[in-house]
Amino acid sequence: MSTEADQSLRQLKVYKGLVEVSALINAITDFNELLAAILDVSRRVMFAEASSLFLTNADGNLELVVASGAGAGETPKEKIVVPRGQGIAGWVLENKTSALVKDAYADPRFYQGVDKKTGFRTRSILCVPLSRNQHEIGVLQVLNPVEKESFDENDVEAFEAYGMLAATAIEKLRIIDQQRKQERMEQEFSFAREIQNSFLPQSLPSLGALSFAATYRPALNIGGDFYDVLEIGPDEVYFVIGDVSGKGIPAALLMAQALNTLRLIVKSGISPADALARWNGMLCGHTIRGMFITSLLGRIVPSQRLVEMASAGHCQPFLALAGGGVIQLDVKSAPPIGILDGLQYHLTSTTLSPNDWLIFYTDGLTESFSPDNTLLESEGVERILSAQPLASADDVLAKLRTGEENHRQNADPHDDLTILVFGFQ
Repeated sequence: MSTEADQSLRQLKVYKGLVEVSALINAITDFNELLAAILDVSRRVMFAEASSLFLTNADGNLELVVASGAGAGETPKEKIVVPRGQGIAGWVLENKTSALVKDAYADPRFYQGVDKKTGFRTRSILCVPLSRNQHEIGVLQVLNPVEKESFDENDVEAFEAYGMLAATAIEKLRIIDQQRKQERMEQEFSFAREIQNSFLPQSLPSLGALSFAATYRPALNIGGDFYDVLEIGPDEVYFVIGDVSGKGIPAALLMAQALNTLRLIVKSGISPADALARWNGMLCGHTIRGMFITSLLGRIVPSQRLVEMASAGHCQPFLALAGGGVIQLDVKSAPPIGILDGLQYHLTSTTLSPNDWLIFYTDGLTESFSPDNTLLESEGVERILSAQPLASADDVLAKLRTGEENHRQNADPHDDLTILVFGFQ
């Protein structure tokens, strides 16, 4: 039995250990380094042969993340999971209270499986729950005191105080780690946005009376919408607008692949219907996880104010007439690109009068949701475009953007939104 002097000396060492772990909270910024330090200090503070730390996993059970001490060896490569409520550690987690076990093998709660996997013989256990702001973190335990046969009641209070400091340190590092991951993710998304934007037109052509305006707004950091305007010759301009199914990086990757492929196909004189058929044939079998593309491809002959169009399952364009009024064109469509090979696409032609404006868009416009989940739909777009005279492509685009934002109010965008407008003044 310990003398009073021995007990006082032990308490002094415990106090020094608590001060040391408190310093660790501010000194260590690497999560794995912190866990190893917590175990090292806990073993020295409690004069134990070994220590181990279990953290709760996604299933709410305990997973051994690190172990330290003579006889314990390194954390085994094989994952050790202790079910909630089972074993000493599982019991402590479930009951949110400490456990003092003087004779491990005499305690029915003791989970002998860990000893069998590690080869370590457990004699006595002191185990405390780790939590922070009522959030479970795991359990910390020390095994086998080196100066006596078993831990006793005098050790419980000190180890609980140590556990509180350890929980604070772990939670702090987790928050810092999450912040770092978020910052890295934001940097990666920023880089991805720059790459994606590089595939979109940096400027739009202006050929005499023909003028363009366009906007692109992803619902997330990056999206799958795209558009392009290709000036092939002095009297020939091709345009395209499209929407890759899905969102995020996979959609952006397919968008980049699709645009690069289309630019290889579009040559002077090719019909938009033939170009769509070739595009579909080249992308079929190469799309990501069954993704597909809706798109509308067109050709403009400025001298004739002629517009030829072919659609692969894309939204029907609007035509804002110079004399007032808005109609939705009936462009005959075929299935989206990337689903079936060998498809034939249909050509639709129209001739524009001066100050007629063709509006092409992705479904982020008509499927814009108001705060009460009302869709803007085609009727809403027509109301926006009929409100005032439309003097230019920029004017049309500004009306649509403002109208969609007013409809959505403060709600987050439901989908990517791209609009391409052109006409002759």
